[in-house]
Formats: sequence, C-alpha cells, structure tokens
Amino acid sequence: MKFQLKNTIAILALTFLFVSCSNDDDSSSVTEGTSGDVELYFDNGVNGDALILGNTYTNSNGESLTINRLNYIISNVVLIKADGSEYTYPKEESYFVISAEGDLLTAHLENVPAGDYTQLRFGVGVDEQRYLQGETAQQSFWDLATEYNLTWTWSTGYRFINFEGTYTSPEVDGEKAFQVHQGSNTATDNYREVTLLLPTTARVREGEMPNIHLKTDANVILDGVNKIKLADNINEAQTATAIMGGENLITIAENSLDMFVVDHVHNGGHSSHQD
Repeated sequence: MKFQLKNTIAILALTFLFVSCSNDDDSSSVTEGTSGDVELYFDNGVNGDALILGNTYTNSNGESLTINRLNYIISNVVLIKADGSEYTYPKEESYFVISAEGDLLTAHLENVPAGDYTQLRFGVGVDEQRYLQGETAQQSFWDLATEYNLTWTWSTGYRFINFEGTYTSPEVDGEKAFQVHQGSNTATDNYREVTLLLPTTARVREGEMPNIHLKTDANVILDGVNKIKLADNINEAQTATAIMGGENLITIAENSLDMFVVDHVHNGGHSSHQD
C-alpha cells in the first residue's frame, strides 16, 4: 500500500510539472486588436557572479574593482516576430533608467499588440534624434536621469553608463577611485543598439505579461572584447581614474554590445518580476 501511494504521489507530481511547463511553453491563439504588457528585467552581474554593490571583482586585466555604482539607460525598445515584422514601442515612452543602487531593474511596456515575439532590440543610451528634440520635450526623463547621476549638463547631454567604485592594480600604489561615465560627445555618437534572440517565444496576450529576464555583465564595460586598464588612465596626481571622453568612450560603446544576454522568458505573468 505504501509503495502504491508513493507511486501515485510521484505520478501526480510529474503530471503537475508537465502541465505547468506546457502552460508556459504552448502557444495560445492571438486575438486581433488586443494587447498586453511586457516586462524586461535586468539582472546585473559581473563575469557570471551576481553584482553586489560594495563587493570586489577581479578582471582579466589583473585589476580588482570594488563596485559602488552601476546605472545605465535603456531605450528604443523593439519586439520582433519570427516573420521579421516589428513592433516599435512609442518613442516618447521608450527611455528607462536601470539602477543597481536605486533598485530600478525593470522596463515595463504597456499596450503591446498581442503576438508571439522571438527577438528583442533596444538601445544603450539616448539616441541623437531624441536628444536634439530639446530639453523641454524630454524634461521628465531628464529629471529622472539626473536623479540617478546619468546626466552631465544639458549642453553635454546624458551619461549612458555610470560605473563607479574603487580599484587596485599591480601598476598603482594602494586603492584608487574610478569613474566611468560613457556617453556621446561632439566628436562621436556613442549610442548603440543591441539585438537579442529570445530562447523562448514571448507570448503577449490580453491579461498575460511575459517577463523577459536579461543578464547584464558589468565586467564587459572595461574587460570585454576591447580591454581598458584603469591604471593606464590614472590622473597625473596618481590619485584616481576618471574615464569620461576620448577613444575610451568609443571602445566602451562597442563593448556594451556584449553586455546583455536573455537568460529566459517567463510567459503568463500578471504582475511584476518573476524568476
């Protein structure tokens, strides 16, 4: 009797698991003219480890970084179907601050046309077209970006990435502060767009909200395909490193193309982020 009971419980558990997975993976019909929400969740990390502000991480340049800030701007979100057709989220609403210190980790998209989406595209930073629309047109987002240290002055524009902390290096004595403030300038447009395949179709339906869980690798900013050593950019007084201009911004912009990967898609949600 005990053996039969255990078998019955095991069968019920497997049945529940199968049904749950089927509910998450099976496509349901799309009702034309309806819409739903989509949530992008940005899970910040460092070279495969979770990003915990105040923790120290060593990169392949032999430098150990204690990270105290990681803020960045995500913009111009586009969802793409298998047939290549695209839905571009309204531009005026398509700028988001992601902040590790502020616990702003999601970009919430409303009224997305119902459909099955297989790719995601978004910008890192603020595009020139939007910036040239002027301060009044984007005052609300400018104020939000300023609150999270993602602006310079209006004439110099936005910081696309704000990455700060302290570091040690075999090439410098003691611990030094670092600031990496990446954005566009009069010489170069450093806005970039990333296109990512979704491992599972994101099913947008009325009353259902897919959560697209992305992983962000902060290590890539300095230690991606292109390498930037903080010690090579230390000031003349040998007290701190501040990277805010020059060729380094172009290098970081190229590295940012590899900062993001889609970990998984959770379909059928009704509220905020789900693991």
